Amino acid sequence: MAVDKKVIRMHDSPLLAAALAYATRGWHILPAWWAEKSAAGTWHCACGNAECKSPAKHPIGKLAPWGQNSASTDSSVITKWWTHYPQANIAVYLEPSELCAVDIDPRNGGLQTIEDIEAKHGLLVSELTQFTGGGGEHRIFQLPKNTSLPGKLGSGVDLKVNGYIMLEPSNHVSGGFYAWEVSSDPRDGIYASPMPDWMRDLAAPKPLNIPEEPTVGRVMPIGEDVKTELIQALSVIPSDERDTWLKVGMALHSIGDPNWTFDIWDRWSAQSHKYDHVDQIRVWRSFKGRGLDGITYKSIFGLAKQLGTVIRPESQMCNLVVAGEVQIMVRKPEEQPTVGSHLLTPPGILADVVNWINSTSPKPQPQFAVQTAIAFASTVLGRRFTTNHCNWPSLYLLNIGLSASGKEYAKTALERLLEACGLTTLLGPSGYSSDAGMLSSLYHQPSHCAVVDEFHRVLEQASVKGNARAQGMVRALIEVWGRTDGTMRSVGYSTVGLKSKEIKALQERSIVNPALTVLAMAVPTFWETIGSAAAKDGFLNRFLIVESNIGRQVGQFNGAIAVPQTVIDWTNNTRARYTGIVDTDNNPMRVTPIVVPINVHAMALFDAFAKECLTLMDQHEDDGLAEMFGRSNEIAMKLALILALARSALVVEVCDAEWAIDYVKTYALRTTYRLKTCMADGVFEAAKKQVLNLLIKAGERGMTPSEINRHSRAFRGMTQRQQTELLNSLAFLNQVRQMSFGTQSGKGRPRVAWVAIEEGE
Repeated sequence: MAVDKKVIRMHDSPLLAAALAYATRGWHILPAWWAEKSAAGTWHCACGNAECKSPAKHPIGKLAPWGQNSASTDSSVITKWWTHYPQANIAVYLEPSELCAVDIDPRNGGLQTIEDIEAKHGLLVSELTQFTGGGGEHRIFQLPKNTSLPGKLGSGVDLKVNGYIMLEPSNHVSGGFYAWEVSSDPRDGIYASPMPDWMRDLAAPKPLNIPEEPTVGRVMPIGEDVKTELIQALSVIPSDERDTWLKVGMALHSIGDPNWTFDIWDRWSAQSHKYDHVDQIRVWRSFKGRGLDGITYKSIFGLAKQLGTVIRPESQMCNLVVAGEVQIMVRKPEEQPTVGSHLLTPPGILADVVNWINSTSPKPQPQFAVQTAIAFASTVLGRRFTTNHCNWPSLYLLNIGLSASGKEYAKTALERLLEACGLTTLLGPSGYSSDAGMLSSLYHQPSHCAVVDEFHRVLEQASVKGNARAQGMVRALIEVWGRTDGTMRSVGYSTVGLKSKEIKALQERSIVNPALTVLAMAVPTFWETIGSAAAKDGFLNRFLIVESNIGRQVGQFNGAIAVPQTVIDWTNNTRARYTGIVDTDNNPMRVTPIVVPINVHAMALFDAFAKECLTLMDQHEDDGLAEMFGRSNEIAMKLALILALARSALVVEVCDAEWAIDYVKTYALRTTYRLKTCMADGVFEAAKKQVLNLLIKAGERGMTPSEINRHSRAFRGMTQRQQTELLNSLAFLNQVRQMSFGTQSGKGRPRVAWVAIEEGE
């Protein structure tokens, strides 16, 4: 078959450009045959073999004579390949690219299999997801080194490691194309998600039954009490230094109890980022021929003592006692950013809305009144306005406060406002049961507001392993936030075997320019339900989160106060400006909004804020909270649009940008402050955060274990051993120290308390 071999420029071939972009990520790329359409309208493999068993999926032998082993990251090689075959499909060799792919084929029962897998192990989601040309999916994960995995997870679901997959924009013999799921394109800097633990376990080595020869010269059996003390001592000894690692291994080896000692050494070693299971076994076996240089298990106690730890055999507590007068720097509580009074009085008609909410609320909450006013305006403006930078007014807002503090009035106020303005059709459901439920709601109400109470329970349900419906709903919330300027579609399933009427119905289940405003409410335990994933996966950073420190209040009846006529007039006049689709709030078709430009001076402020957000991301990288500022500038631009229209202006001015940036930045900083002190993955980490916060508040006086027990419910619910591990873990991280405080008279027992210290002390 003749192939056009003319030399092409990069921009002449999107396939070459894509192949080079993938290679820059370290992906090993190879060229594959593509699909061609015959004169009769059927598709076949461009290789020309009528009996091709892998049409449009096998390497081009002339260029890749060793198949997948010919894959390369060399840009010159790749350019040469696609210069000769500009239409070549793109394949990635997974294993050397440190990737694995879950390949879901609906035609062979893949959808049912993946549902069964997710019901057992929880939602199987990766940041990198690709729809195949044949209606299936590739969910791509990071591949740990030296990992071998089974080839199948079930009928229609392959787990590919030592193989390759096609990549966008390759085509398929069905006539379709491979395409990354929106926001999943690796060329935009998206990385594959870590492999789930249960999948990693499929490749985990079996527990080792290590044959052990008698230790040369000394076998030192120990009792259970000494074993407990050894574990406590190891909890404060870092395992990163190889000399220390070897010394601990030799010390444990000398005990002569191979099953217990190797397991302890292995678990302790695994805390280090240098951990290598294969090296662990090799070195352990090498101890057999050594005289061990006089090292015994007591050497571990010596290492712990050097770090300031004293093991008390008569106590289950591993105490860090500081004798004499020691100068330490007590850690002071970090100051939470304050809310300026000007942020409680937004500009334009929003000020009238805020005043009305505060005057009618039985339990006034000024900060929540501002959030509710913003939600009202966001809902009213809906699909009708956008900036010249494609910022639409739809926002997600979250109010956090104690029950009976007045946060619940936001729902009542929003309903009364929309009712007075004749816009009850914009009131959506009080929550969504699944992603399908959200899609259905948006299909019938493409512009609406959802008021969700007890939002913390939504996240609790989504964190439960196997709750695919709740997890899908959260994922849909993430997606629809960025779809106002595009189209919200359901998950792509194969239409093979469906009737034309059914296919048409599926295709119509999409919403163009969906405008969803969310006003959610939660109690402060919300912070305890948040894990690091919520802060990293782009869910929380889509919300404007406001927490009120106004506690529970006694309600007061303020009488019936009508919604101000100024608010009603503004609503009618603003919506009347729009002359597009008449029933724009109910029609799923694309709309043509009024474009509100951002003037050059206001845009300069947003550009500066975008740079500041990058700095804030760098500052919060180590806390795992960098992503909390990832969308702050975009939210500020959305809010500025609302503020301009609240002033009945059709240009976003400097005053709008300044107020919006100040509001968004203040609450983003307050949110990260709360997350930093509360966010944890698991009960143990949450308890550690709680205890550390108590010690920071206690200042230089510190707290004894019994005092911590009284003030921390999480600590109180632990066993004594768990409490010991918690305090030792904080001490190892150099966050706390146990101090001995003598009495003024010098008589009696000193008070021994834990004190939070500045890191590095």
